[in-house]
Amino acid sequence: MTTELRVLRQPEWDVWYDGILRAFGGFEAEERQLYRDLTEIERSLAAWDGNEVAGSASLFSFRMAVPGGAVVPTAGVTMVHVAATHRRRGILRSMMRRQLDDIRAAGAEPLAVLTASEPHIYGRFGYGLATRQLNADIDTARVTLDVPPESDRTRLRLVDDASSVLGDCEAVYARRVTARPGMLQRRPGWEQYPLLDPPAGRDGATPLACVLAEDEDGEVRGYARYALKATGTRVACPAEACCCATSRRWTRRRTGPFGAISSVST
Repeated sequence: MTTELRVLRQPEWDVWYDGILRAFGGFEAEERQLYRDLTEIERSLAAWDGNEVAGSASLFSFRMAVPGGAVVPTAGVTMVHVAATHRRRGILRSMMRRQLDDIRAAGAEPLAVLTASEPHIYGRFGYGLATRQLNADIDTARVTLDVPPESDRTRLRLVDDASSVLGDCEAVYARRVTARPGMLQRRPGWEQYPLLDPPAGRDGATPLACVLAEDEDGEVRGYARYALKATGTRVACPAEACCCATSRRWTRRRTGPFGAISSVST
């Protein structure tokens, strides 16, 4: 069996993406269109066995904050897969080698990063652990917040449709980038990525909502996007929805080609 590894061509995108869907389990039409818009064709690789996609790997051109406050060009590794019918033939190694060679040859990006759904794979290609993620389930009947005194001057505002306050949230996000190493600057189009919320993919959860934290002058200083999903039986009562949310465990999780997109417990 022979494969051809080469840069993706625009007319091949749908076939290429269908191969990724088979590997990651499939996503909704809204997600497909966003990934189509975000894909950098010239930085996307495909391993072809005839007209069949045997594997893929792609890069996004990011800028990432590093310790000290600088924001540097960064290659974001994504869309990596090898078809189940083509494993153990060196396809992944050839794609990873080609990616790193291309990044080095271009000479513009000192970093290559990824969020790995299977992290043990990438150590073979020179990647190492940079950060950890913690998910916690908190029993709100037994745990309370230690609220700082200055929070009395902060107003919290609930917004049912998170997309309607996208501009306010993005302004907060942009201000925080240089203060948090590992945070990515948003490129045009990427502000839509955290808002991916197709109805068919909610699995019973509510639409994505938002809480804004405003100062005394009405300026948005912080935000939290969330969705609710009951994990046990509850009586539907819109007038008591907030009370129900504080007395039961709720969770919302979605996944995509980049690994975990969001996981929220309240």
